[in-house]
Amino acid sequence: MENKNITIKEVAQKAGVSMSTVSKAFRNYADISHETRQHILKVAEEIGYKPDNVSIYKANVNKNYRLALLVEDYDAENYMIYEMLIAFKTAASTYGYETIILTTSSDMQKGHDLSNFIQEKQVDGAFIIGLKMTDDYYNQLENINYPCVLYDVPINNDKVGCVGVDNIKGSLMAVEHLIKNGHKNIAFINGHKSAVVSYERLDGYYLAFNRNNLPLRKELIIHSDFSYEGGKLAAEELIKENKDITAIFCASDLMAVGAIEALSGLGYSVPKDVSVIGFDDINLCQYVSPKLTTIRQDREKIGITAANLLLSIIAGQYFGRIVIEPEFILRESTISLLK
Repeated sequence: MENKNITIKEVAQKAGVSMSTVSKAFRNYADISHETRQHILKVAEEIGYKPDNVSIYKANVNKNYRLALLVEDYDAENYMIYEMLIAFKTAASTYGYETIILTTSSDMQKGHDLSNFIQEKQVDGAFIIGLKMTDDYYNQLENINYPCVLYDVPINNDKVGCVGVDNIKGSLMAVEHLIKNGHKNIAFINGHKSAVVSYERLDGYYLAFNRNNLPLRKELIIHSDFSYEGGKLAAEELIKENKDITAIFCASDLMAVGAIEALSGLGYSVPKDVSVIGFDDINLCQYVSPKLTTIRQDREKIGITAANLLLSIIAGQYFGRIVIEPEFILRESTISLLK
């Protein structure tokens, strides 16, 4: 039975938590776990405590309990985005938020205001994937007043967080694996120059050569997009002009699959003639021939972290950039040159 004399302090003592944690539980804040919140609500029910509905209403009156997942150039076959979306949606629903998917492109953004776009969609915040540094929305994010989280794109704004893999470390792991197995003429098929990750993965490539005292050949670095076709065309160009290449590191798995196809078409065997490493560890890696050695991004962890970070920003907290550790996955597309 409800007892109006029971206080929040008594709930906190009974639950073994602080009063602020009890308050956050009733306000659905994202910085406490689902288990902790359920425990507090159960204790409150057992001892007959009920929070002031008026204060709860005031705290949440401007909330829509909807989040947007805003994806640039969305491709339904992009399993990276799909897996992050499912993880993000599931984590958000734990706190009572629904997720809607919105798409955008560089052309769609011209002359449009991101703040107005978010407001029109009646969402409390957005997880943004695929944004380019040349986009109009990118330039607006430094001053935006709506909670946003970006995938792999850091922005200097307390309302904007970032979550993504450690791109520098991932590239370093890939290239050092090749170097330690006797490869010196290692080409790099990087992503387009308007992506932050392209610069970070290039830094990791540079770092691997510097750490191992190897000369860097800039003619072995080529920029493309992150697609199968981009990797295929780039690999054809590289191998035709540099016959001494023994390994190619690609900034995405789709590019790596395209590179393997190009090499095969030119009469090269992977990994016997040229080793290939990708980045992402999409499901396709395990089914191509040879199976692709790659750098794994934990898409589920990224999606869950993005949801928790966004909800924390909505709740008035800020954590800046959260970096997820990459994992080196050894399969069949690389070979050692050491005897």
